[in-house]
Amino acid sequence: MSAQIPPLVRDSGIPFDLFIQALTEQLDKAQASMAIKARVGKLPLTFAVKEVSLDLRAFVQMVDEDVFLRPAGPGESEASTIKLALTTITKPMIEENAVDYKAEDPRFNLREALGDRISEGDQRRLERIGVRTVTQLNELKKTAGADVIARLSRMPVNRLQQALLGAAAPRVTRVEGGAEARPGRVHMSTPTLRGGRLPLVRAAGESVPVVESGEGGIVLAPLATQMGCDAEVDFGDGEVARVRLSEGQLGQWSAP
Repeated sequence: MSAQIPPLVRDSGIPFDLFIQALTEQLDKAQASMAIKARVGKLPLTFAVKEVSLDLRAFVQMVDEDVFLRPAGPGESEASTIKLALTTITKPMIEENAVDYKAEDPRFNLREALGDRISEGDQRRLERIGVRTVTQLNELKKTAGADVIARLSRMPVNRLQQALLGAAAPRVTRVEGGAEARPGRVHMSTPTLRGGRLPLVRAAGESVPVVESGEGGIVLAPLATQMGCDAEVDFGDGEVARVRLSEGQLGQWSAP
């Protein structure tokens, strides 16, 4: 049997989060079975699991920045004792405290949006402090500053600055199809734009009208011949970016 277990699992155990997920999944199955028994058997009174407490003897170690647990075997007296207490949580409590993964287009998560501008290790460091999208990274920069992010995430400041620069580039969040009666609209997120400023946008050798502008976003009304073309967005003060006028495109800053 032990030969069938992958070497990493046999030597290091299993990731702590997978252990918790497997444990809660089995508790979910037990709860579902008791619910079915109560409904089918029409029992006036039944029982449910409210809390679970475990004292687990295991070896704890770090593997690639993940916490792994390996249960102690016979005679392994140096193992640690891990006390776990699981309690119940209601659906409203889950929705209130869980991460909203639908808050932003998945194409704008850190890895998809920044590509090779952020390493897998740096992405994991940011996710540990709750930053999973470019929007969250920009919001945290505005409220806390780069120094605080670097300290909390334990990222080198120079790599963090590169990630912040990439995240602050304009990106196309939505494209509305145009018609003769109404030109198409390109909605663009512009984290560096502040109220009162109107960027200059050009594509295919012509200006692109900015029909709406506010802090953090603009709406463009490009010509049909400009759709899908690379646009130059000039915010002034030397801030110039290039972005393709297609949905889901993330821009890049032009070298000064």
